[in-house]
Amino acid sequence: MSWPETRRWRQCRAAWRGTAPGTLASVLNAVVGLLALLASSSVPVHAPPSATGRVPAAVPPHHPGVPDSALRITFLDVGQGDAVLIHAPGGQVALVDAGPGDIVPLLRGFGVTRIDLLVATHPHADHIGGMAGVIETFPVRFHMDNGQPHTTATYRRLLAALDARPQITYLEAYPRTLALGEVDIEVLPLLPPGTTELNDRSIALVVRYGSFTAFLSGDSGVRQLSHLVGQGVVPRATLLKAPHHGSDDGYTWEFLDAARPRVVVISAGRNNRYGHPRPAALSAFRASGATVFRTDRHGHVSVAARENGDYTVAYGGQVALRGDATDAVSAGAAGGAGIRLSVHADAPGNDHRNPNGEYAVLESLSSEDRMIGGWTLCDLANHCFTFPAGAVLAAGGRLFVHTGSGSADGTRYYMGRRQAVWNNRGDTATLYDGTGAVLVVFDY
Repeated sequence: MSWPETRRWRQCRAAWRGTAPGTLASVLNAVVGLLALLASSSVPVHAPPSATGRVPAAVPPHHPGVPDSALRITFLDVGQGDAVLIHAPGGQVALVDAGPGDIVPLLRGFGVTRIDLLVATHPHADHIGGMAGVIETFPVRFHMDNGQPHTTATYRRLLAALDARPQITYLEAYPRTLALGEVDIEVLPLLPPGTTELNDRSIALVVRYGSFTAFLSGDSGVRQLSHLVGQGVVPRATLLKAPHHGSDDGYTWEFLDAARPRVVVISAGRNNRYGHPRPAALSAFRASGATVFRTDRHGHVSVAARENGDYTVAYGGQVALRGDATDAVSAGAAGGAGIRLSVHADAPGNDHRNPNGEYAVLESLSSEDRMIGGWTLCDLANHCFTFPAGAVLAAGGRLFVHTGSGSADGTRYYMGRRQAVWNNRGDTATLYDGTGAVLVVFDY
């Protein structure tokens, strides 16, 4: 470990005690230390931004279950917190944040045996609560944080875990690009220390694999998002991790206009006390044209990306969305099946006494009739309706599936339930074909 990195941890400890020794090493010393580190070991790090050429990584594959040609980004269901697991095509692993509690069993379940890059976006407990346990359990090569200490016992435990693992190399979060095998991870510029609170100094990362781009935003709020837009560093992104768990301050229209995400994943806990995600944020993400997935409803959400920009989104063991570099597959209510799905959840009067007042709508975007006999429509609680043999969705037509009872007429179908199915406060409708493959997901 080079001298600048060693000194950084000592500064964090001293700053917490109120006796921070001076400023950081100069940029020249940092560059010299980094070059010395590169010369002494095989490190998946590019040279500083002023240098040219790629520094090759020599991290051997260690997760054979990941396809060689796919980047996999998994948003772990850790409750009200963040933990993003990245598997590079060659098997290298990065973990961005570690949730509020022990995530070691989860990581083992995903085949993790070592971590090449561990990032703490900022030192709040819902992002670093499980990080000490990760460090104590798995070999970790590199650790990055925003360099800003905190006063909590959770943060002190993390520092102690790092002290006990001197073989871990510390990386400062200044603008640069890291190479995780074939995947580039760009570190975006932070606001200066002392100018804002912890959320708005979250480490923001851009993950690039060929034509596929993901933006991981920590708990960035309006101030940081505006700063990044002003710096001109927000790229067009296929995938966006919703800033700050889908909070009211977790988006700006300028940021969304710059990023134009096709998929947004929100990491939030079920029935959390903050009300995350907030309705305004959900509306903004959908208005930007993105499909929204949520760990509080969908569990672990995994995005698999190819170098040509093709991608799939899966949860619960099923592929929920497919897309490509040309955005030929629409996000959200209109899926690859050429069908738009929507739900009218709030029936007039008492929903349970008027189950036919709530209904789902299937609208054809195709110029051909579709035979849909055997297709199944389900809510998040697995209340399902299967279309009868011979059912047809006409080209450009619409079908209605009411919750209550009635006589099907080829346009209107009935689930036959005695009480409401669709949750007025939000639910997920999923349409499956006759083989059980997911065709369309509508989340509201």
